[in-house]
Amino acid sequence: MAASEWLRTFVAIYRSGSVSGGATQRSLSQPAASQQLAALERTIGLPLFVRTAQGVTPTRRGRELHAQVAESLDRLEQVLVGLDGGSVPEAAPSIRFGSSAEFFSYAVVPRMEPGAPALTARFGPDDELVDLLEHGELDIAVTSTTPGRRALTSRPIGTRRFVLVGSPALAPGDPFESLTALGSWLVDRPWVAYSAELPLTRRFWLSALGRSFSADLRLVAPDLRAVVASVAQGLGFSLLPHFVCVEALARGSVVELHPVATVAPAEPWFACTRAVDLGREPLNNFLGLLSPPGEG
Repeated sequence: MAASEWLRTFVAIYRSGSVSGGATQRSLSQPAASQQLAALERTIGLPLFVRTAQGVTPTRRGRELHAQVAESLDRLEQVLVGLDGGSVPEAAPSIRFGSSAEFFSYAVVPRMEPGAPALTARFGPDDELVDLLEHGELDIAVTSTTPGRRALTSRPIGTRRFVLVGSPALAPGDPFESLTALGSWLVDRPWVAYSAELPLTRRFWLSALGRSFSADLRLVAPDLRAVVASVAQGLGFSLLPHFVCVEALARGSVVELHPVATVAPAEPWFACTRAVDLGREPLNNFLGLLSPPGEG
């Protein structure tokens, strides 16, 4: 039993990149995690990590050992936890999927068919979803950045492009002659957004319009569907992913103020999984269905 505990601690240290991080994942003290790692290294007869100021880096033997044991330990983890509590839980039948609520609504739900594997969805920002994925609480996470963690892998599934939109009542009658003219016109006009930080909006104003963000932020709502509805109601303008606006644009409840696709760079979508799960057929089949909504 001791050897299995050492291996579980080794995998946690490997994935977190530090002894302290592995100890936290295993609910151990750092000295206890260090002792278990040292015992495993004595048994193997070779160091598994090189200690650095930033944490630990696996040696060649460490990488080989992780490849040998990680998948088996991951599959046994739920059973081992159940045994610790006196019962063996039933295997979870569903695919645990994480993304933004908007991606799920527009890209996943329309592709679900009768007879498909059961699905449990969880919504949140990229960093939260990546943490849940790494700790085994999700099977797939769709993000706009690659996770950059050893235990995780990602594949590009397309891009999302952006449009500058407003309600027909607020839009000017004549087209803008240039981006400079557009920027001048938007100064002090009402704006609605997904977050108060406005990371995409501020970059767009600086790079495309040549000025700092100067609109009047009137509403912040952390749901892009609510932002689209607010734009349609005439509460302000916004820079939004095309896929959340496509239906409103088709209905004419919002209009594109000025073409900005060439100056507001598209963002990638990535489907992320744990590397040890790549052999799971239901997961791979589901990954094959994923593509960004409306744009491929």
